[in-house]
Amino acid sequence: MTLINAKGSPTTPLPLDPGARIRFGLEPRRPYTVRALSEHFVICTRPRDFATTGDFVYTVIDWRNGIRGPINGRSADVSTDEWCRDLLHDLEAGRWEISHHNRVQLDILDGGKP
Repeated sequence: MTLINAKGSPTTPLPLDPGARIRFGLEPRRPYTVRALSEHFVICTRPRDFATTGDFVYTVIDWRNGIRGPINGRSADVSTDEWCRDLLHDLEAGRWEISHHNRVQLDILDGGKP
């Protein structure tokens, strides 16, 4: 189920650390790994299905708005922790935002386990 321009509500952040695994309701069999986090955002990645090594799918959790999704306007290179942290700094600075078209309501099943 995809929710176009989904609206969430503020969500209390889970205690997460880089390297923790997190599962979402829309993709319960595809756990993501936390790569970078701040007070407001979490960058999570998982290997792309049927892809070569180093090709990732990512999602950004926005705790303030209770949503997750890719960033607006371009694909992000999330192949290294450094680039994930750079994306996180850009989100915090307001240079990027979560896509309005591809966002979904935050749907965490479980998370925080390494």
